[in-house]
Amino acid sequence: MLYSMPKEGFSAITIHSQVHDKAHSVYQEKVKSGKIKGKSFSRYINDMILETVEADEMLSLAAPHIQLSALVDNSILLKDNKLNRIVEVQVRGKEKDLFCVLDKRNDCVHTGFAYAIPQVYVVMKRLVPKR
Repeated sequence: MLYSMPKEGFSAITIHSQVHDKAHSVYQEKVKSGKIKGKSFSRYINDMILETVEADEMLSLAAPHIQLSALVDNSILLKDNKLNRIVEVQVRGKEKDLFCVLDKRNDCVHTGFAYAIPQVYVVMKRLVPKR
């Protein structure tokens, strides 16, 4: 197999073929639907990585003492290093609102942090009732 060097100013990375196939499938659907115009697959992946890195940086700045610990069923488990404990945020109700079990509120720092985590929306989507 022949490998070529990336263009100047670019780097090459290796990803699993299943990840590539899934990402390329999503990319093609977005191109077909008109959500993406004039953007190469490479640019699409580059933008996704950059958005993820920037979101992670924002989370670290906004609440440096909180980090995602786990996603379990309808719960987001956060490690609050300031309180030195795990805090459970639950997805509740038809509207899929987030609720902090510790603070007994839906508008605390823990729910705000959870809303900023992209994986939380995967949990919320999974909980949508089947019709």
